[in-house]
Amino acid sequence: MNEYIVILAIVAAAIGAVASTIQGYMRAEGNYSLKKLASALVSSVFFAFGIVNITNVEASFGTIGVVGIFISNALLGYGIDQAHSALDK
Repeated sequence: MNEYIVILAIVAAAIGAVASTIQGYMRAEGNYSLKKLASALVSSVFFAFGIVNITNVEASFGTIGVVGIFISNALLGYGIDQAHSALDK
């Protein structure tokens, strides 16, 4: 069961990171190349993976459950990409 929780957390964080990257792509003014979009997607997903590996997902599973793990890690991935975008400017 623990492996599934970690996989769920990683997938949720990746979804959040991708959603944030796509939002930035849609709001971009001027030309935004597909190469830059792909690079942003890869780096934001790797940042999200790293944060999920640092946090102790299994310890929080008992208190917030599967839905809580998914929502919190999706928001985590989204926030990581927002921070990465701010630092990249």
